[in-house]
Amino acid sequence: MGHFADRLIERALRIDSRVIVGLDPEVERFPEFLRQRLRDEPTEERLEEVLFTFNRQIIEATAFMAVGYKPQAAFYEQYGSAGHTALRRTLMLLRDLELPIIMDGKRNDVSHTAKAYATAWLATHHPVFKTPNPWRADALTINGYLGRDGVLPFLETNRDAGLFVLAKTSNPSSGDLQDLELESGGTVADKMAELADRWGADSVGAQGYGNVGIVVGATYPEMAARLRRVAPRSLFLMPGIGAQGGSLQAIAAAAGSQGVGAYAASSRGVMYPFKSEELAGAAWRDALQERVEEAARTLQAAVVNALT
Repeated sequence: MGHFADRLIERALRIDSRVIVGLDPEVERFPEFLRQRLRDEPTEERLEEVLFTFNRQIIEATAFMAVGYKPQAAFYEQYGSAGHTALRRTLMLLRDLELPIIMDGKRNDVSHTAKAYATAWLATHHPVFKTPNPWRADALTINGYLGRDGVLPFLETNRDAGLFVLAKTSNPSSGDLQDLELESGGTVADKMAELADRWGADSVGAQGYGNVGIVVGATYPEMAARLRRVAPRSLFLMPGIGAQGGSLQAIAAAAGSQGVGAYAASSRGVMYPFKSEELAGAAWRDALQERVEEAARTLQAAVVNALT
């Protein structure tokens, strides 16, 4: 695998992009052609096929500009066994293409349970059979609320893997807790960013960033700049660009002096630049490719321009 932060930055520089593409399947938004296939044969097997087929088309249409891909576990779990199988096939495809995977699971618990989560998503091999782990991702989003002993298992399970700790999330009510001022100074979000930077201090790679990054909503540009000062060694995963109205200025504010420290995460804005009924015919693949590629190029250019 190699050092996660270094690998991500090297790819970002090679393809001149700072965009992470989300893979969040919502069947009701799929091309009508695929939805009709599912209505014609409403089985677990057909659902799995439809989910994976759509993901594969999105990957093929965006691989030229995606620094990595971020499947959100919940969008697969909602579809039961078909969703789990489609996710596993998607992870295998991304690994075959050597495209970085950030699993958006927001996992954590007490240390014993955190170890199980870490084994599931980051271990290189199955804990019993010692075969390659089909669920392995290159990085995982986690909740750091339990503190150091809930984070150490993730750091220890695979030292090359990346973590993104929730610090300032993009949702409107994030301030209910994250913006609270602490008696010691700063906010809860500041403290979480500080801790994450400290947790990753021993993993700083050749590019100057550690394998422990933070999640910071692109919807809060002033906070992004502030947290960059608090966490200078942490990569920023920044959701909210597109459907949530995130700011490109937030990406620029968090990018660091070399412009490689922040990554815009977009799911709906790249995956669904069409109406379902517009892709009802047998030529849906070409139409989807064209729409998604155009949306991806537009976003890539906007993010890169914001950094210059």
